[in-house]
Amino acid sequence: MIKKLRWRFIISALLSILIVLSGTIAAINISNYVKTENESQRSLNMIVENERKDRQGGGSFSFQPRDGDYRNKEHYFIAVLSTEGELRYCDTSHIFTVTSEQAEELAVQAFNSSKPQGKKGTLRYRRETITETYGMTDVTSVYISFIDISERMNSFNNFLMNSIFIASASYLVIAALIYFSSHFVFKTSEESYRKQKAFITNASHELRTPLTIINTDVEILRMDNGDNEWTDSISDQVRRLTTMTNQLVTLSKLDENSMDNYPFSNISISEIAKESANAFKPTFEKNNLNFSCEIDDELTIKGNRNLVNELFYIFMDNALKYSKENSEVSLKVKRVKNKIEINFSNDIEDNEVDVDQLFERFYRSPKSNKKEGSGIGLSIAKEIVDLHKAKISTSIKDNKIYFIVIF
Repeated sequence: MIKKLRWRFIISALLSILIVLSGTIAAINISNYVKTENESQRSLNMIVENERKDRQGGGSFSFQPRDGDYRNKEHYFIAVLSTEGELRYCDTSHIFTVTSEQAEELAVQAFNSSKPQGKKGTLRYRRETITETYGMTDVTSVYISFIDISERMNSFNNFLMNSIFIASASYLVIAALIYFSSHFVFKTSEESYRKQKAFITNASHELRTPLTIINTDVEILRMDNGDNEWTDSISDQVRRLTTMTNQLVTLSKLDENSMDNYPFSNISISEIAKESANAFKPTFEKNNLNFSCEIDDELTIKGNRNLVNELFYIFMDNALKYSKENSEVSLKVKRVKNKIEINFSNDIEDNEVDVDQLFERFYRSPKSNKKEGSGIGLSIAKEIVDLHKAKISTSIKDNKIYFIVIF
């Protein structure tokens, strides 16, 4: 169990770190991408503004390079069209990746586009309709500016790949640290758990001898004096303690989750189910319980026969103890697609059963405390199911409890 708990801790810690790390890297790179696009739009606005000043005689065209460095000068071109789409002017002197013919074609496409701004590969464009005054005449023109952001996108992609690489390397280092440090974190718990298991095993073995002696003494008293309420009470308590002792030993072995304690082989679950049903049927009838079963033939699984037999016994015994009088108990074992489904159900009086805690050790519902039982049986059933890599679920509907096991 400690090993399972340790791996759950490792997996949950790594998953949490992965989510945080992925979210951080994604947020940084999204912010970087948005910044790149915004810079491109600001550059396009500057291009159009400077072009307008140049065409209106407001000064010579001088688009300032970013950061004052000539090597970082923007690569762009600008086209001016009439409102009917006739090309009036196209300047490609500031870009070398696009020919004049390509620039004119791109300008026409941008003019016909429904969006005032957009992208064409590594090019970003912006379209503005501007009315200018030349002398006494107002002229409306469509300015379409394109900018090549391939350098910016290369920088963005390099940052993206570097951040992913650094994050991945960091994650692997953190994973290794968590894996090795978890050994020391759980070392104390593992030692305590080992001592607890040893105590349960030793105590169980020590209890068996006095319980056997007490039971023998009771039988002698019965032979001498006959049955009475005192001998019957002692026998009942001895039987309860013996059952609980055996269950604790079984639970301790199952906690090890080791195939060495319970070797697997191909077993007939149909045969085991029928044997359990035949064994409990007279007892159900004696307690005025209507027992029905539907068991398909030739259903086999790979598992431990003793444990699967114990699984059926637990649910049958549970139904016998907690079913209300003159009610129904049902067992169905059938093939559903490629799985084998075992369905136990019985009517109950207690609607306060917490199905989320039903498989917890020593859990007893409020109304069941007066009935015989240790609260360990269903915990053992859950461990048996887990050891067989199967699934178990439970539900309550219309005063009926259902246990479904799928192998």
